[in-house]
Amino acid sequence: LQLTTGILGQPQVIAATVDLSKDELPTTIETALTNVDLTQLFAALLPNSDVKVMGRATGTLRASGNIYGENAEGEQGFSLAGLRGTAQFSQLFVQVQDVRLDATDPLIVSFTPDEITFDKTTFVEQSRRTNITFGGTAALGAGGRQNFTVDGDLNLSLLNTFSRNVFVAGAAKVGVRVAGTFAQPNITGTAAVAGATFSMLVADERLTVSQINGDVRFTADRAQLNALTGRLGGGTIAVTGGAALAGFSLAKFQLNVRGEQITVPFPQDFRSTADASLIVQGDLQAQLIRGTVNLRRAEYTKDIELADLINRRPETTISEGGGDGGLTANTQLDLAVEGRDALVVRNNIADAVGSVALQIRGTIDDPIVGGRITATRGTLSFRNDRYELTRAFIDLPMRRDADPLLNIQAESEIKGYRVIVNLTGPLSSPNAAVSSDPALPQADVVALVTTGNLSSGDQGSSTLAQTGLGTATSLLTDAIINAPVQRATDKLFGLNRFELDPLIAGRGGASPTARLTVGRQINRNLALTYSTNVTTEQNQVVALEYRVSDRLSFVAQYQQGAINTLRTQNNNFSFEIRFRKRF
Repeated sequence: LQLTTGILGQPQVIAATVDLSKDELPTTIETALTNVDLTQLFAALLPNSDVKVMGRATGTLRASGNIYGENAEGEQGFSLAGLRGTAQFSQLFVQVQDVRLDATDPLIVSFTPDEITFDKTTFVEQSRRTNITFGGTAALGAGGRQNFTVDGDLNLSLLNTFSRNVFVAGAAKVGVRVAGTFAQPNITGTAAVAGATFSMLVADERLTVSQINGDVRFTADRAQLNALTGRLGGGTIAVTGGAALAGFSLAKFQLNVRGEQITVPFPQDFRSTADASLIVQGDLQAQLIRGTVNLRRAEYTKDIELADLINRRPETTISEGGGDGGLTANTQLDLAVEGRDALVVRNNIADAVGSVALQIRGTIDDPIVGGRITATRGTLSFRNDRYELTRAFIDLPMRRDADPLLNIQAESEIKGYRVIVNLTGPLSSPNAAVSSDPALPQADVVALVTTGNLSSGDQGSSTLAQTGLGTATSLLTDAIINAPVQRATDKLFGLNRFELDPLIAGRGGASPTARLTVGRQINRNLALTYSTNVTTEQNQVVALEYRVSDRLSFVAQYQQGAINTLRTQNNNFSFEIRFRKRF
């Protein structure tokens, strides 16, 4: 009798002998298997596995048994579940995720309704990174017993499918025995890695742990991680802990992670070096990372534009609306970050050192940061003047898209006056208060800050200082007006200072005019500037300033005298040594 059936997942012509003289239907089946799909067979062997396994085989199948009787639902009918027999595969390959393993020898398999037994056969990957010998008995149903072994070298790229954000490379030496029942397999043995690599995508950055060495020991329904070590960002990392197994799947895990002198590109635009003591726990659906991070150094060198800070808008993160089940998308944070004198800011507006005490919560892709940043020392640069920080606190409210709260006081010496600037309130709309010693009117202090001259001086004062605008508006608007032009001249001519100061009155009450200042900050301590009136009455100044420290500087200046109908002032050259000491 020749039949066409769906054995092993696809139509197959079989030759069957059926004894019709009995109430039951004892049957003998023999068929040639040609490129048979084994996906359903592996699904039965690994019922709770998260790993996708498929394969194909060519060979012969011989089976016998009753094909009519009571099925799993207790009803009478035709079924192939009562067949027992053997299969001999001349060609066989198994594909685990994207890795294909080919059997090196013909494989002989015997099966019953509840068990399947494999002769020991070696499977080899084309790249030869996987060389696994597999053999023994695996349970197919509730009455079956597990008793098989897996030995050899395993390509760790098999693990890459747990998440699209995780990449594993290298090989593990495996020696595992599986015993127990179909419902409760018992896994014992070890898996050791040497020189492996683990990478994870976090936002736009890729973190890579290299030179991973260690072993995992399997005992019954647990996997114990013993002293797994590696290198991350120039530092060392050590991981211990374990996981509970549900059959052949990972149920839940807890790992203890310790890192020393690890350098990572986090937060965004920072480069941070830290020690960490973390606990990572959860399962493949959700994870929690908690613990402490002791910051050794976090450096920020990106230039800051005041206009960008004040006009900033909340940005939509890439992960919003996602939820694809990736590790980073479902990983929650509960971290305490502390660092004394660890924060270093060196850019166009600040050269400062500070301490941090922060809490980080939320997901890895979109964390919420709260706490306080305290500047312990440093300077701020504004309109080519340096202001020494005497007090600086930045409070970060623990809520999403919250404005940082400023409490900053800085002072500088301008034209012999000690100018004190206080900046408080939210970053997007700060409040500013200025004063001086000796005391000056508010308009004069604002003029000193924005133009370097008194409003009552011969060279006039900034229009912004005389229009009744608020102090913060006067200071910030003056900087924002010049910032776009400064960026353009920096790109075109290499000038990183370009200022155009409108003056409400010229020398001696003449018509309103303006003063143009251009320059180049050659390095942190050396600056060259050129300044002139935008008028027929020339008054040009070239100055070269070298700052030894915040309290000592040398200034060489050449000034072309002004010429008008009343008087002539000769050109002059001056050299100044500026030393500042507080008593």
